[in-house]
Amino acid sequence: MSDLANETSVQALSHDSGALTLIPLDQIDEPAAAVRSTFDDVQLGELATSIRDMGLIQPIIVKPAGDRYEVIAGHRRLIACQIVRLDPVPCLVRAPGVTDPNAVKIAENYYREAVNPAEEALFLEELLRTRCGGDTDNLAALIKHSRSYVEDRLMLSRGDPEIMAALKRRDISLTVARELNRVKDSDLRLVYLHAAIRGGATASVIRNWRQSEIQGFSSTESGDAAAAAAQASAAALAPHEMRCLFCGEADEPERIEHLWLHKHCRKYVEKILNVGAASEPPAEGS
Repeated sequence: MSDLANETSVQALSHDSGALTLIPLDQIDEPAAAVRSTFDDVQLGELATSIRDMGLIQPIIVKPAGDRYEVIAGHRRLIACQIVRLDPVPCLVRAPGVTDPNAVKIAENYYREAVNPAEEALFLEELLRTRCGGDTDNLAALIKHSRSYVEDRLMLSRGDPEIMAALKRRDISLTVARELNRVKDSDLRLVYLHAAIRGGATASVIRNWRQSEIQGFSSTESGDAAAAAAQASAAALAPHEMRCLFCGEADEPERIEHLWLHKHCRKYVEKILNVGAASEPPAEGS
């Protein structure tokens, strides 16, 4: 341990949020009432790697607890510091009673805006071009993330521009954007995008629709016929018609299934549902 780490009391720097101090790792305790009880192993590992390579960019907020210190905000950062044995740890020391620790936890966990994945994707594209010579592995090493993480973000920037715009506006989630970009037919992709924005279709719903399209086309359609069927299906799934055929309700879109139905057969089914009787289905084309 360095001489600096051996010091139990380090000259503090002036800071509006508290005294900025280097504190030995073994003198910092986890919060008595933590907001989080579990952590994502992959994200925690990436944070630990970042701290090991670049240091702790955002100090941990602590309060004195006898001759020790207790974390107020930065529990996950403390765990990551323990993983890579960062010692001493940059901390902001809040005087007891100056600020409600629970208020600090709320500000730390609920009022901090996450990086928009669409904006991150554009930023990584710029880094790939200007700093990494187009090499994805170099980009992954530069930002201290896995290659799969980098490729996932780059796929967004290279996918459908309308999906990218919706993600940037936060109209859809990252998982929905991923599924939408896997839809090959542009007409269906646009319809599914509208269904996600207006009807609340989730990533799992879009995945089911996409798989239904693949199965339907592979078994009954090919070439131009498949494209025509996709356009017809897109029209049938217009956002304002994303309703249950039986009850007519648009709630719980995640439970609405995508079914294949001839237009003339749909009329017959609707007739049964509306009036309760029909002897013969109408002839095709009627």
